[in-house]
Amino acid sequence: MTIVKNREDAEDVLQEAIGRVLARNRPLPSQDQVRMYLGRAIGNAALEFYNTRMRQRRKQLPIQEQLLRPAHVDGPDAAMEEHERRARKEYLLKILRRELRRLPEKQVQAIRLTLLDRRGLSIRDAGAANGIPYSTLRHRSRQGLKRMRRRLERALEARPAGDGGEIKGGRERAARPPRKS
Repeated sequence: MTIVKNREDAEDVLQEAIGRVLARNRPLPSQDQVRMYLGRAIGNAALEFYNTRMRQRRKQLPIQEQLLRPAHVDGPDAAMEEHERRARKEYLLKILRRELRRLPEKQVQAIRLTLLDRRGLSIRDAGAANGIPYSTLRHRSRQGLKRMRRRLERALEARPAGDGGEIKGGRERAARPPRKS
């Protein structure tokens, strides 16, 4: 109920989770382990249901609301501000690409399957299609994202925002002064 927010969906999630546990037919030695296993299965099914519902809602929004639009400011500084925003975005994308290349291959594969190349599949379906267990794929994806977050934070702390530096070959270089026309 806490995750899906209504009784009918919670009942559907509970039924789905129990069906998965019964289909798995895994013997557990104690009642506590059964309770823990079932609790985890219910929690996973609820999160999966919630995420699927949120993706479906986003798809129904008009395209204008789906995309983040840059703020348009009229005035003499608007072009310069837009250029700075674009430069900042390009810098962040370069850092992301560089740090993605530094991750272990299995974590990169997990991030691609769960975030970048989803093709509308849930994590469970993406894992099944590639022969990777759901929990393994989810774990690798989370670990990769944690590493990426730490490395991004370090990279951003090392360079003040908007100084115009660029990354080449994994190293930052200071920006060249603009050419005179």
